[in-house]
Amino acid sequence: MSNFVKMKQDFKILSAPLQGYTGHVWRSTHARIFGGIDCYYSPFMRMKGGSLMSRDVRDVQPENNNGYNFVPQVLAGTIDDTVAMVLYLKSLGYNRVDLNMGCPFPPIARHAKGSGILCYPQRVEALFKRLASIDGLKYSIKMRLGYNSADDWRRILPLIPIIDPMHIAIHPRTGIQQYSGDVDITQFLNILQSTTYPVIYNGDIARREDIVPLMQRFDEMPGSNIAGVMIGRALVANPAMLTPEKADRDHYRTFHDAIYAQYRKELTGGSVQLLNAMKAFWNMYLPQSDRKCRKRIGKAHTIAQYELATAQLFELLP
Repeated sequence: MSNFVKMKQDFKILSAPLQGYTGHVWRSTHARIFGGIDCYYSPFMRMKGGSLMSRDVRDVQPENNNGYNFVPQVLAGTIDDTVAMVLYLKSLGYNRVDLNMGCPFPPIARHAKGSGILCYPQRVEALFKRLASIDGLKYSIKMRLGYNSADDWRRILPLIPIIDPMHIAIHPRTGIQQYSGDVDITQFLNILQSTTYPVIYNGDIARREDIVPLMQRFDEMPGSNIAGVMIGRALVANPAMLTPEKADRDHYRTFHDAIYAQYRKELTGGSVQLLNAMKAFWNMYLPQSDRKCRKRIGKAHTIAQYELATAQLFELLP
């Protein structure tokens, strides 16, 4: 448990999965250099043309997820696809799976997957019943308030006992909001009062200092079952968010260099693929760092240009 949170012995701080950012290279490197996280979650696995995507398969291999607490996540969608992914994970030795019922992006949600499935309680019920029939697995759920309506959860919550989840992580926005607009704290509080399952709060936690006041507010509710927080974008932007004693140039540079070195080993598409991967990394990493250096990183066409720009950026950090 992260040592600065003393409210509850079982209070957890979880790393939210972000597609394109928190793959196994990021997770293992963050756990080793910064830490402060009780459990990491993979970006959701998905099926394409009836087959598992090779990138997702590689990401959840047990040998790529040693040295930290890890739970693989699958995209909730059709019964056949979801069950196929869950059974594959079970074959790898996993006994716990997280269900993504929160992805807001239209290419996913408009096919009744992720947050899009929240519009269809009958589909959710059928999926839960099938998953509950698989022996030896426990589940957790990551979901939004709904897709079109912030009240969709009211038709989903009564179905939750079918799958008996270890917790429910709630991002209190709708799918159509994506990440715009304010989180709906009122609806989150309504959910807290409507379920006996442990609830994890996810959404717009920007600073370490935000966590304790927010959790104390939730914990003051009669019968509160708040169990922790899940942090995504802010942790990717500042991996030292939970360990401020490591918020310095050396740790930030070591983190970057370790990810860069691992990508050089794993990516097989040459310098173009490597540069694209690292530019994506910098889309969120250290957004307050020098603007001119960040611009040069984005424009780098060669490895030499990239390495020079990043070296200059780290030299300007305190």
